Amino acid sequence: MRRDVREYETIVVGGGHNGLVAGFYLARAGLRTLVLERRPFVGGACVTEEFAPGYRASTGAYVVSMLRESVWRDMRLVERGVRVDQAGPSLNLFADGARFTLDEDLDKTIEEAKRFSAADARALPAFEEHLAGIGRALQPAFDGAPPEIGARGSRDLRDLRDLAGYGRLAWRHRKLLAEAAFLFSTSAEQFLGERFESEYVKAALGWHAINDSVHGPSSPGTAYVLLHDHASEGGGVRQWGFVRGGIGRLADALGEAAREAGAEIRADVEVERIVSRAGKVSGVALAGGDELGARFVLSNADPKRTFLSLCDLADLPERFVDAIRAYRCEGTSTKVNLALSALPWVDGPPRAGAQPYHFGIMEVNSTLAEMDRDQAMARAGIPAEDSHIEICFPTVHDPSLAPEGRHIATIDINSQPYTLAEGSWDDRKEAQVDRAIAQLARFFPSLPDMIEHRQVLTPLDLERLLGLSGGHALHGEMTADQLFFMRPVRGWGSYRTPIQGLYLCGSGAHPGGGVTGAPGRNAARQVLRDAKRARR
Repeated sequence: MRRDVREYETIVVGGGHNGLVAGFYLARAGLRTLVLERRPFVGGACVTEEFAPGYRASTGAYVVSMLRESVWRDMRLVERGVRVDQAGPSLNLFADGARFTLDEDLDKTIEEAKRFSAADARALPAFEEHLAGIGRALQPAFDGAPPEIGARGSRDLRDLRDLAGYGRLAWRHRKLLAEAAFLFSTSAEQFLGERFESEYVKAALGWHAINDSVHGPSSPGTAYVLLHDHASEGGGVRQWGFVRGGIGRLADALGEAAREAGAEIRADVEVERIVSRAGKVSGVALAGGDELGARFVLSNADPKRTFLSLCDLADLPERFVDAIRAYRCEGTSTKVNLALSALPWVDGPPRAGAQPYHFGIMEVNSTLAEMDRDQAMARAGIPAEDSHIEICFPTVHDPSLAPEGRHIATIDINSQPYTLAEGSWDDRKEAQVDRAIAQLARFFPSLPDMIEHRQVLTPLDLERLLGLSGGHALHGEMTADQLFFMRPVRGWGSYRTPIQGLYLCGSGAHPGGGVTGAPGRNAARQVLRDAKRARR
């Protein structure tokens, strides 16, 4: 092993969007910072790649949402040319021919709901305001480290001040506490069932409960997904939509900002292990034998990959290792990118130009009960057929992603388990996608004949390609027992880890998944706080 003579103050393992955000803030504060990325380019799960000649698509995340306003401002993303086209309405397509459109304009959604239930239409405004109110109350909690509550207790007076701040926040919004606690503990089915009667309305509002989860909408804790979207989309974040040039354009801009701040970024460099001695981090060892020294190391990898693959287990408490092994991190989505000769239309022959629904994300939907059935199959290791499918056409926003006159479609097939009861994904994936294409053809009759190429990424492929344990895009399930001060595990929710000087900065840390930049920014602030404390 050769030890690199260049010593760093901080090394960030993984150049995904949170790693780049963390690298920026650390370098801007004057720390000598190095960001290491395994793939030939930065971005992690926020990359845009050519999957067929002339066709480029986002391999992991395909829309930007919830990116913190502070990240936009501090990293000057608008000045760097990042443009986001707001998504259009979300059209829900049901097998029996029913259609339900969710629109950003609440009045339009209310009118749509009237077709199914006058009572549901009347209930929508109160439902939205209720969730928005709880979301506004939680908003400050997204932009800082959670208090250290658990087995270890608090480290110092400043941590206790953080805890006191959470106490003041809870007192200020005490009237909402009971409803927030109910949301964290109940199911999406229960929460929606108390407010709405139409199965179509409930499905359109509640399908998110199964996104990147093995649980169905009747499982306790799934109602939080409804709250999470509202909490993350309140003040302090930009609206979600499609990045021109693909989401990889955002990652490029984040990398530019980090380099400009003084961070060094090396791509096509794989970290083989995080080096620690006597419970204290000392750097990283690279594939090939080189070792780089650092006072602090931040891992943008998911918790399982970080602790079970990169760390020396001898430097981790046994109870902590057991908790990480039990951490739920199995994805249930197969991602498909299609190269299309033309733009398919819903229900019938082509019409002139793109329709409003082409600009949004469409949901081939089912009832909550049917979602429960499909998720039960997934938990048993059986890929569900005719399950929920999400489809969008990024080229209606950005034609440059495909050859002139052609399009791409990005598809997420839900209830597709990482762990199969029989066979392997390598053997089964093409047939499974064939069935999904046939399901889509019921709504887009011309779609099969338009497909020129396709890229299929099962949960296993996402693990192999993007380094996501279990193929989980959010670095672990977003359920109440894996959030806030319990993310990734209770007692270690403040970005620090049992190895002194090692921190988590990815979506496996608070506040969780999504293209927010919040874990990276918050983790960097925690490192800077600890570095200042060490100098006293």
